[in-house]
Amino acid sequence: MINILKQWWQNPLTMYYLALIVLIVIVWQAHAFLSLALFTIVFIYLGNAAIMGIEHHLRLHHLWATLLVYVLFLGALVAAFGQIIPPLVAEASNLPHTLDMLVQTYPQLETELEKLIKNLTQNATVISNGKAMLSSSMVKLSRFSSGVETILLAFFFSFIFNLTKHQLEHFVHAFAKSRFAGLFVPMGDLILKFVHIFGTVIETQLIICTINTILMVLGLWLLGMPSLLILGIMVFFLGLIPVAGVLISMIPLMIIAFVTGGLVRVIEVIVLVILIHMFESYFLHPRLMANATNLPIFVTFITLIVSEQLFGAWGLIVGVPLVAFFLEVFDVQLKPKPVRSKPADQ
Repeated sequence: MINILKQWWQNPLTMYYLALIVLIVIVWQAHAFLSLALFTIVFIYLGNAAIMGIEHHLRLHHLWATLLVYVLFLGALVAAFGQIIPPLVAEASNLPHTLDMLVQTYPQLETELEKLIKNLTQNATVISNGKAMLSSSMVKLSRFSSGVETILLAFFFSFIFNLTKHQLEHFVHAFAKSRFAGLFVPMGDLILKFVHIFGTVIETQLIICTINTILMVLGLWLLGMPSLLILGIMVFFLGLIPVAGVLISMIPLMIIAFVTGGLVRVIEVIVLVILIHMFESYFLHPRLMANATNLPIFVTFITLIVSEQLFGAWGLIVGVPLVAFFLEVFDVQLKPKPVRSKPADQ
């Protein structure tokens, strides 16, 4: 019995799956920091890819390449928001004038609106629901500010990581020579495997955002919306946020649509967003994710639905790489191995 346990313990697969269990326990206990960890991984992966590209093509030192990448990214972000915010503020400032013109054109709207307000203010149920909605809005606003703080912190962590990457490599290699190297080495392999799969999914998400942005800009152009470049930049950046990005982008789009074209254009924009979102959810996202992870489209589609229910918005990003990761951990070969042709008889 002791020999069997000893052989089981010395089996490399035992330590491999023990490392997997330890990582699952660590992630579960630190789930409150999951968003910060995932955003940090995303920024590290994209930043490292850009830094390696600059080092290869421009022959720059790692320090200067890292500084250049992050300065360019910050500059592009500031320039994008600098282009987006002033027009939105200008359109929002014109909104009261547009509403006044609408009331002047249709005087009956003012009478109906006064009746509606009077009925609402006298209804206790509406008042209590209004308070609940206000409270919920404040909570969501708090979560949004917390999310912005998480993104900024993850960006800073990724900068420090990429800047001191070589020092961290020596630090990590020291664990491979420690007393518990049998546990740390498979843990490192599992982490690198997940980061690689997750990075592939993030690259695919960028492609999806690019296609969505192009389709959205073309649709807005056909509807006669102004400031297409600014709206395209806004849609692209907000498209990187699962589910919530679409809802956030709807607010400025509907404001500009109402100011420039009234209720008809607002309805047209809503229909356009719904159509593009359905195209992404039911065709583009499953198909590209399936190609990126070698999963069947049906499996990818079911994974997206289930993971969104389990993990919320993050499930749309994490679900597919998690399934691909566990399939690789359990050595499930999705790609058929190439058959070597036998040499022809002489």
